Amino acid sequence: MPWRGLATVLMVALLPVDTLQAAEPAIALDPPRLAQAPEPLCFCWTDGRKIAEGAAACIRTTQGRRLAQCGRVINMMSWQVTETPCPES
Repeated sequence: MPWRGLATVLMVALLPVDTLQAAEPAIALDPPRLAQAPEPLCFCWTDGRKIAEGAAACIRTTQGRRLAQCGRVINMMSWQVTETPCPES
């Protein structure tokens, strides 16, 4: 049974490699990340910003800047514009 001798040689040859790998400390590849609020799954865009579904924002319309709410129409995100002008600061 020559295969037993071959198996023994392979096990002995691999033993030092496994021992060295187990002795090395684990090194993190990526730095830890800061905790952040989860990004909303559905959102609307305005002025380069994401607005979560249900949130309100001032958007530009043909009647000037108006308060609008981000909402869903069937399966598409859309703005529901109100007649309320944006508050000025």
